[in-house]
Amino acid sequence: MPTTPLQKIRVIEILTKMERSIFRLFFNVLLIGFFIIPLFAAAQDPQTEGKLLKTTGKLNQGVQKMNEKSATASQHLQQTGDGVKSTVENVKAVIRVFEPIVRFRLKRKKTESSGTEGAPAPEPPSTEGNASAMIPGAAGSPVPADDLSYNSIETGMQTVTESPLYNADGTANLGNQNNSKFGCYLDFTQGRVMDEIDAAGNSSGVDLIFTATDYYGSAPMYALLTPAYVKNDFFSNYYFRGPLFKDANIPVKQWDEVNESEVALTQLTGSQFDKIQDNNQLMAVIKRISGFKEKFESRTKINEKVFAVKTEMGNRTAYGLMYVTNHYGTTGTNGYLTVKLKVTGFDSNGDGYPDSNMY
Repeated sequence: MPTTPLQKIRVIEILTKMERSIFRLFFNVLLIGFFIIPLFAAAQDPQTEGKLLKTTGKLNQGVQKMNEKSATASQHLQQTGDGVKSTVENVKAVIRVFEPIVRFRLKRKKTESSGTEGAPAPEPPSTEGNASAMIPGAAGSPVPADDLSYNSIETGMQTVTESPLYNADGTANLGNQNNSKFGCYLDFTQGRVMDEIDAAGNSSGVDLIFTATDYYGSAPMYALLTPAYVKNDFFSNYYFRGPLFKDANIPVKQWDEVNESEVALTQLTGSQFDKIQDNNQLMAVIKRISGFKEKFESRTKINEKVFAVKTEMGNRTAYGLMYVTNHYGTTGTNGYLTVKLKVTGFDSNGDGYPDSNMY
């Protein structure tokens, strides 16, 4: 028995806790009996049991229908997603080829506005940022003012050339190495004709060089040369022999950077060249050609010929076609070609239209 007040208080606390535990246990037993017994009794009733089963069956049917609808919706979403993806891929696959001479070197000629003599016509609404307006032929989408093409020129659209190096029909004048007016260096992606001064400051942009010489015998030698060949081949200077260059001291030999381009003659006609409108068609032509080399030579004029040119390097990739519409002069200071260009169209924003800022 406790003998001190502290021990007595301790005993009372223990008894109090025991009483509380007993009371909680009794309360829980009553609570379980209150809820469980009626449910057990209802389960023993056949009528109540049937109602429960019927309700459960309806719930299961509802869940099954919801699952079916969810599966159908998911399938439709997947099909829609596949369709959108397919459309996007198709748009990218048919990106129009880029016509750099037409797009960079020509401008649409402004016409006189009605009622005001000599006043230029107002500029059309800007299509900047409007992807659909930049896709020619799209329903309700006007063709941008600067969207020139060979087709638009052939239908009578008047154009203004950037300089005498270019013509209103979308061609450029590519001179031989002796020409007194036109440079012999061609930047394929920009559609730019350069003389030796221009090329010296932008040698990495030159993809092709046109030369004409009588050094090789009685018949002239016309050649399309790639910059890497001219710089690295010991005898390449012979293609430059003429009024301007007498020895191996030719400009290309002094360049620090040159493109490793390749050139090949195709079997395309001028009409077939004009029909090529998208990347798939252009690449199909280039992939069929097996005769790519560092140069092309001809003892006869090369008018009405179509050439393929490609440059594949770490910092420059270009695929294109060059159509020589006419070949004027021979090996002297008046010899030159008029050429049209079509190059691979690049699309950075996915609207299916070539981005001119990438060229």
